[in-house]
Amino acid sequence: MNKLLVSDIINLNDGIYSLGSKNGNLELVINGNVTIYLEDEEINNINLKLDENSNLFVYDFRNNCHDCHVKIEQNNNSKVHYNCSIQNNGNSNYQIDNNITGDNNESYLSVRTLSHKDDSKITINVKIDEKTKNNIALEDLKGIFDGGSVMIEPNIIALSNEVVANHLTTIGGVDKVSLYYLMSKGIQEFDAKKILLKGFIYSNMDEFIKNMGGDKNA
Repeated sequence: MNKLLVSDIINLNDGIYSLGSKNGNLELVINGNVTIYLEDEEINNINLKLDENSNLFVYDFRNNCHDCHVKIEQNNNSKVHYNCSIQNNGNSNYQIDNNITGDNNESYLSVRTLSHKDDSKITINVKIDEKTKNNIALEDLKGIFDGGSVMIEPNIIALSNEVVANHLTTIGGVDKVSLYYLMSKGIQEFDAKKILLKGFIYSNMDEFIKNMGGDKNA
């Protein structure tokens, strides 16, 4: 894995990268098959441009995200899987803007947010230009409030008829049935709740945990 501290626009070619930022911003051009791991609380703005025939997998884990903005640009024959998990202890605002301007692209955006207190807002905007074809845009967005509040805005603007677009959004509290089940096995309520919340926030982060040295919040 390549570990980079980025200060300017850089090109990422085939490889696996762990990225940080000198100034709170990442501006990256993706060429080839690229996997990125992000664990930098200071990264507020991320701009990703995918070259043609490129595949990008991102694992973005945040303990706090007060005001974060991700912009993804796809032209032709590209694929992006963006996985983000955020557990907040204060007000947060996280936004992804994904613009698809060409043909034969795939976009899969998976976000998990856990709000322990205050307000957590997730906004996802996917825009597919007119006269494009064979594009796929999927959103999988889930939030749990645990003393705070969660707001999720899922938006897909498809200006073309030749597209597959869908979004799944769920918001709720801790699953009481699962909590009761764990407690029936002799686990104290506090610990049972912690297990469920941790399982939720890491539910789309298997590769992150495996490649970043395990659960740092155990």
